[in-house]
Amino acid sequence: MRKCDILNGIWDFAYCGDTRPEYPFSTTEFMPVPGCYDLMEPYCGKRGYAVVSRKVVAGGLVKLFIDGAGLDGEVFWDGRSVGVIKYAYLPENFVFDAGEEKEHELAIVLCNKYNEVFEPYFDFHGYGGIYGDVTLTAIPQEYIHSVMISTEDYVTGKIRLRASAAQNFSGKARLVFDTGFVADAEFDGGRLDTTVTLPEFKLWSEKSPDLHTVTIKTAADEIRETFGIRQIKLDGRKILVNGEEIKLVGFNRHESHPQTGAAMPPQLIAADLRMLKNGGFNYVRGSHYAQRKTLLDLCDKMGIYVWEETLGWDFKAPKLHSQEFMDAQLDQAEKLTVSSYNHPCIIIKGYLNENESEKPETRVIIQALYDKIRSIDPHTPITFASNRYEKCVCTDIVDIVAMNPYPGWYDSKYGCINTNDRVKPRLQELSDAMPKDKPFLITEIGAEALLGFRDPLKTYWSEEYQAELLSECVEYALEHDDCAGISIWHFADTRSYVSGPHIFGRARGFNNKGILDEYRRPKLAWNAVTALLADKK
Repeated sequence: MRKCDILNGIWDFAYCGDTRPEYPFSTTEFMPVPGCYDLMEPYCGKRGYAVVSRKVVAGGLVKLFIDGAGLDGEVFWDGRSVGVIKYAYLPENFVFDAGEEKEHELAIVLCNKYNEVFEPYFDFHGYGGIYGDVTLTAIPQEYIHSVMISTEDYVTGKIRLRASAAQNFSGKARLVFDTGFVADAEFDGGRLDTTVTLPEFKLWSEKSPDLHTVTIKTAADEIRETFGIRQIKLDGRKILVNGEEIKLVGFNRHESHPQTGAAMPPQLIAADLRMLKNGGFNYVRGSHYAQRKTLLDLCDKMGIYVWEETLGWDFKAPKLHSQEFMDAQLDQAEKLTVSSYNHPCIIIKGYLNENESEKPETRVIIQALYDKIRSIDPHTPITFASNRYEKCVCTDIVDIVAMNPYPGWYDSKYGCINTNDRVKPRLQELSDAMPKDKPFLITEIGAEALLGFRDPLKTYWSEEYQAELLSECVEYALEHDDCAGISIWHFADTRSYVSGPHIFGRARGFNNKGILDEYRRPKLAWNAVTALLADKK
């Protein structure tokens, strides 16, 4: 098996402000990795360049894995650039020749300035730093990569296994499964594509999240992958997993915490997911970017369904329709689809949240992204979340119709302190207007509430108002067969923009629509919705 070193720990650090650091890198401080440097005094809230570095003993061909970083960056090995981090949050692999077996310098230049992919108006805070694990693995010249396993028939246990090997490797491969079953396959010109019917298999689902492993062995390399056998089908307004209808009830969730930013440690991520699962929820919409491998591994093991999407929030023309933007989105979509392919928890893939889908010219990029993902992944449903409602002209392109309505919140008017009576009628009106041959998902809905603000009038921003509104929303989703599910906006209050013209709609600089506060303390809405789910069991 490959030798893998975990490089997490205390790295050398320097904050460089507006000046991009150049080799040789000068560091005067220390920084934990994973970690966000803009949460560390005296650099809190500052936007600029930083560098983290450490010494590593390695040699030969290696693969460096970074489980998310941002907002962008570049990786250097002894001052030589070996890769670029283009997309915040996206797990990245960099393969390069480390040279002679000895001590080397690994340095990562990071920048949290807004860029072409992450704009300052985004309704979630962009942190600078390394968000997840950093590992370095020694690999052979003819190494195996891009292993992708899909379920072809959940009844018989038939799976398809595709893999690539470097140097156009051709030769025999042995597939050894955790069940004891062994099959032979072959690489041809660096490609392997075979189907296997696995005896004594177990299915993956939310109730029984059973996983399998396969070890792929060649004369030069050996790699192990974890996967789940499950099949997703769409039947009119229904989503089926392994032939059984499911109702998705869960949350949009940001990878964010006041004390760690986007670099949430595994124990905090696991605590979020435990709370969600124990509350009766089964679903996370990973808004609005690639999800960490840590989170996806936990969702695989816990039986939590995941919607994963590319980073591309509310982009508008002319950028939305430019070729440069499309090329970047296609590149990101390809990387993300390959990166998270083997996670059975991912049952929906998405992109371009709240784009200008009411414009016919937007159909070009919606179709291009759909085709790119589908060319890699033949099975997983693909969609985007729209806030153009009845005006959307792209619902025919996607597999699932997903809408972000906010009745009871953004429809307030003078002389009325409560508009929750509009929630169910508006949801039914929206459902009736959508195609009848595709599942309809409510992908964002909610109201802001400040923890501790209790008001007998149940006014906006009170815990009572939010609890009443979300009870209406979840009741609608549970009671209507024409609704495939709901993802509440959102799980926990999250740092948002802290400057600009919209700051006065974001008290404390947070999006306060969480039904938990930023430290995961429940609001009244948590108790109301979990009680509702318990009653419906």
